Amino acid sequence: MRIRQLSALLIYSAPTGRDVSPWMLHFPIGLGYIQAMLKSSGIACHLANLSGMGAQKAAEYIKKKNPRIIGLSLFTYNRKRCFELAKIARAACPRAIILAGGPHATHLPSETFKSCKELDAIVCGEGEAAMLEIAKQIEKGKDWKKSPSLIFRDCTKTPMAAPIENLDSIGIPVEHFETDFLGDPQQLSYLSTSRGCPSDCSFCNTPEFWGKQIRFRSPESVMCEIQTLWQEYGLTYFNFRDDTFTANAHRVFDICKAIKDSSINPLWSCQSRANMIDEERLVAMIRAGCEFIQFGVEHGSEKMLKALDKGINLEQANNAISLARKVGMIVGIYLITGIPNETMEDVAQSEALIEKLLPHNVQLAPLAVYPGTRLYRELMDSGAIPKNFYSKAKDAEVFARRVEEGIMEEMYSDFGGHRRLIGYKYANEVSTGAGWSYVDEHTAKALARLQKAAETVKPKARYTPEDFKRQKKLLGWCATTNMLCGEAAEDVNDFLEARVQYSEIIQKEPQNPWGWMKRSFLAIKTGDLASALQDVQEALKIVPKSPEALDAYKHLIHTMKSRKK
Repeated sequence: MRIRQLSALLIYSAPTGRDVSPWMLHFPIGLGYIQAMLKSSGIACHLANLSGMGAQKAAEYIKKKNPRIIGLSLFTYNRKRCFELAKIARAACPRAIILAGGPHATHLPSETFKSCKELDAIVCGEGEAAMLEIAKQIEKGKDWKKSPSLIFRDCTKTPMAAPIENLDSIGIPVEHFETDFLGDPQQLSYLSTSRGCPSDCSFCNTPEFWGKQIRFRSPESVMCEIQTLWQEYGLTYFNFRDDTFTANAHRVFDICKAIKDSSINPLWSCQSRANMIDEERLVAMIRAGCEFIQFGVEHGSEKMLKALDKGINLEQANNAISLARKVGMIVGIYLITGIPNETMEDVAQSEALIEKLLPHNVQLAPLAVYPGTRLYRELMDSGAIPKNFYSKAKDAEVFARRVEEGIMEEMYSDFGGHRRLIGYKYANEVSTGAGWSYVDEHTAKALARLQKAAETVKPKARYTPEDFKRQKKLLGWCATTNMLCGEAAEDVNDFLEARVQYSEIIQKEPQNPWGWMKRSFLAIKTGDLASALQDVQEALKIVPKSPEALDAYKHLIHTMKSRKK
């Protein structure tokens, strides 16, 4: 399709400073869909991740691109950085139309305009239809301000565009992907295959932003994306980041069947709700390569679950995690603390829940306050937070129980035998390695206790040889189970058993790159470099662009050459 002169530049940047988590550096999936919509309609569109880029370099880059439309991806955590980039963009391209979109801009338009005088408009909610119409109107020489889903500085709005019911019509991002400063290409493995959430959690703005009705991409579209990423980028592991990947059982089965029927053998992970899973789905998923599933359990206190309007109970959580462990998946849970009116007795119930559920991975976080959530509205209505809350707050994320900047007190806690300063701060080392942010004393103590509980349960959570025997009897042949069994053997230095497990994958599924790669990595660990090289070469025959296999190959060649000298 012919690309016209009109061009758009969609920009994202992580925040600056010590509060930056690794996930904040990832390019937002949503920008890829906007690009797909624009480019499939013949409009030039480029993506840029300017995380960590200085002002001068960013200005030079934007000026060189000279786009007619500049779109900024605005989340609560990167709001300050986004406003800085708007200033840089305005100076670099004075005649460009500068737009902001995303949850923060959508739910706090007035505050966003007050904080950023350079913005021309905000694209509210789902952005594809609005951005396409803006580009078309500009191209025709007409008034782009009549496009749908816009909010202006004077508080006037245009009618919202109807939600896109057929998500396949947008296009697949990777088929149109054109970007600068991407960084690690494996961040493309984060996939979004649906929009919306039927739940009503008080702390989440997904229903407000995407709607409560879930809209799904077709299994054919999902499979096309996976195969393209496999072929073009060598990606063999995928992360489905849908709020509830398992919401539609028939679709889960269809996607799993499509993966099994394909010529590729990816591994993958997903997120689910405790009340939207069953053994049949879990069995189909692990057989199709799902080795890791995460559940938003959130708390061990029924009282706190009700306060969060989570819509699940502890019995459902226990059942879901028990089933996931029964089939042999690695299980992760999300837990929240620092909830208004939460007591240490409530925290103790979360500790007990960790001990009972035996999760392999625990993601801990203080309760964050985001615009567009019922929690935010309740705190605002009660006077607990001022109207200019986010403008004044210096943290990337702002928590429900926090102290004002400058009110600090040293407080220490034990982390694995080492005393570390907590103060009225929080260091999320158990889960994401997040930076420091201000929380109150209760939340700091609660996080320390829960972190300790999460670390303590890890040895108990590991699957035993007896567990793997039961799982194999339940599932029959399953390469995912063999791989997890091999990894467990490696963890206890039983390298012979690990090799047996990986070799069985190679024997039964010679076109599965994971058998070759895992056995190659094991051989590197044991010092058998010649065997490692042979195995990684076999993996590269299957997936020539695999980042893991290419890195291992380069390492082996370098090491073997060095030893010959």
